[in-house]
Amino acid sequence: MAKTETKTRSEGAVRILKYIKSLFVALIITFACIIIFAFVIKWANLPDNVISPVNLVIKALSVFFGAMILTKGGRNGLVNGVVFALVYTLISFVIFSLLAGALIVGLGLVSDFAFNALAGAIGGIVGANIKK
Repeated sequence: MAKTETKTRSEGAVRILKYIKSLFVALIITFACIIIFAFVIKWANLPDNVISPVNLVIKALSVFFGAMILTKGGRNGLVNGVVFALVYTLISFVIFSLLAGALIVGLGLVSDFAFNALAGAIGGIVGANIKK
């Protein structure tokens, strides 16, 4: 095996591991914030119409930080951030659908993709401009 082929494989493996790490961090942030928000709802008796916007903001913040971690000190922050957001949204949709026991595809999923893509783009740009 040539040296450049080994280097390319290791760079690819590092990139995949960085994506997995960023996804893991974003999902942990999401779960932690949702658990905290559930306690706040329970104690503060907030109305049901607050849940959807807060969930959207929680996911967007998770995507922002995940994209920032992924692109830190790298290049193509905008593209990598958007791709990260789309992957995160798809994975979180599957996880939360499994937890809810229902697979509901609708306008909420479309808004999640759009809002998270914007948050991912911004997080990717910020992360790419942070020095290692």
